[in-house]
Amino acid sequence: MRLSALCLLAVVACAQTPATTEVKAGGIALTLPAPAGDFAEVGDRLRTTFFELLAPSTNRVLTAYAPAGVVPSPAKPFDVYAMVQVSRQTEYVDCPPEGFAELKKGVDEAMANGAADKLEAFGEELNLRLKSLGAKPLTIGKPEMLGRVYDKKDSAGYLMLVAAKAGESSTTMATGIALLRVKQRALFAYFYRKYDSPDSVQAVRKSLEAWSDDILARNK
Repeated sequence: MRLSALCLLAVVACAQTPATTEVKAGGIALTLPAPAGDFAEVGDRLRTTFFELLAPSTNRVLTAYAPAGVVPSPAKPFDVYAMVQVSRQTEYVDCPPEGFAELKKGVDEAMANGAADKLEAFGEELNLRLKSLGAKPLTIGKPEMLGRVYDKKDSAGYLMLVAAKAGESSTTMATGIALLRVKQRALFAYFYRKYDSPDSVQAVRKSLEAWSDDILARNK
């Protein structure tokens, strides 16, 4: 599928779904609300095309969110979006409290090491996908790790700044990653906002934590 075809598909698929979505992860029914604000779930077609581009092949995108009325494309990135993903390898594996503690420990170690190897591998994978669509390659810079910003019984949040460049255009995204233990399943919630100032980072932190709390509250 060429880039123009993907953009056309995005236009066709821009009718977004309600903010709260019912999905299954590892056979377990989950209720996944959108982040607070003017967000809507993007729907099957856009989620399985555009947003799958933005996730590593090791993960499955359960839900994806964008501001209502926004039609993204690889040629025109947008300023804010969010996703919930699950690891394909562990989707059907129960995550007890001690397993969740180990997961947080692993992420802490990756953050301490800059997670450069994982981002480099993902960048190579992403560029292979973009090339197949006729899109410009994307260069992902070394992330600036801001560390763990909250830690709760069934969730933990991390922040980083990630710079990316496509052609002559470059942007930096404030990125929030939440680890969630929901009905014995380990999930990953991602919240992205274009970085304009330190206020962007605080906005991502606030949105990520509130969204994580809402996901857990709706799945008790």
